[in-house]
Amino acid sequence: MTYDNLEKNLNTGKLDSLYLIYGEEEYLVDKLIKRIRKNFGELLPGMNYIQIDETSTKDIISNIESPAFGYDKKLIIVKNSGLFKKDGRKKQEDPLQEEIANYITENKDIIDEMVTLVFCEKEVNKNIVYKSIEKSGIICECEALKPNQIISTLKQICKMYKVNLDDSVAQYFLEIAG
Repeated sequence: MTYDNLEKNLNTGKLDSLYLIYGEEEYLVDKLIKRIRKNFGELLPGMNYIQIDETSTKDIISNIESPAFGYDKKLIIVKNSGLFKKDGRKKQEDPLQEEIANYITENKDIIDEMVTLVFCEKEVNKNIVYKSIEKSGIICECEALKPNQIISTLKQICKMYKVNLDDSVAQYFLEIAG
């Protein structure tokens, strides 16, 4: 799914249960994560909101299976887990990758009922985990913005703050800041 399509989907307030959002444009990735968090509603860390990083990826399955205390569902955001990287020296997948991919495939109903699971990565290889999410979830790549898209986004942000930004000034900002 493209960034624009996913943003339109999230603007309707509808949340799916499984996402993989990745790419080199961190601004767009963060914007989608914020939209998902907003659509989810009230978030209480440890109760219905869990954030997992590369140091605790082994806890993903146990966090999915534990109930959201006092809530229907919980939001689990997994950032830069390393699950989507492939070690070129090894011929087979990492056991944790296989375990999580199998869990996602075999327990789609549990994930749909109990969790909104969001994987947020910088780089992704199409390994076993990617393929299992591709079958039952939404995958969105946030590609680097082109200069005209950056200028358009910058002008939209300035417009929200009631600041008029000329095209030439926006182009200058882009050249200076990169």
